[in-house]
Amino acid sequence: METDEKRLKATREAAERLHGGDFGYSKGYRFADNASYILFLIGLLIAMLAVRAFIAEPVRVDGPSMMNTLQDTERCVVEKVSYLIGSPKQGDIVIVRFPKRGRTAFVKRVIATAGQTVELGSELVPDEETGDVRIEHFVLVDGERLDESAYKDNLLFDEGWQVVPMTCEGSVNGRYTVPEGCIFVMGDHRTNSTDSRTVGAIRLYDVVGRVRGVMYPLSAARKVN
Repeated sequence: METDEKRLKATREAAERLHGGDFGYSKGYRFADNASYILFLIGLLIAMLAVRAFIAEPVRVDGPSMMNTLQDTERCVVEKVSYLIGSPKQGDIVIVRFPKRGRTAFVKRVIATAGQTVELGSELVPDEETGDVRIEHFVLVDGERLDESAYKDNLLFDEGWQVVPMTCEGSVNGRYTVPEGCIFVMGDHRTNSTDSRTVGAIRLYDVVGRVRGVMYPLSAARKVN
């Protein structure tokens, strides 16, 4: 009996030594637990970076070049999957990097794609009610007026300003043909936007993703066209 009691006592002491220390864990057990938690955090960080790199990320609008479609300081959702399996299309709002501008990103609208020719035009349009005449600016793609009816109400032309002329390298008499592997972009604030009219075409691998909507401020959350 005495031997059994000694064995029981020895077993109990061994168990206490094994699970001793702060919060009832041994140093070895705590190390393994902490290592597991650290690995979890590393895995979570890798997953978040992968989502940001290949799926979607938030982007802050900086400046007025896309007014009135997007307002300065709004936060947008930029989706990247579409352009992993396809290419930007006319009308898409995209985040791009300009030639010779490093990693700085800009938000613009796709106007034309590879092989298409872009020109700027304008005409005098009389107001049927008042009789006043106003200048209406438009874009010609392959000689035909670009249909911007889906977002025309958002286009902004400052009164008294001239539309930014076509001066990019490669333009001839105000006409520019988009090279292969590139797109031509413009801001919706047509009289106050630095874009392909002056910097030239954007290479497809400099397209970060497509803007799908505004997520902040919450009062202005919306899908964008």
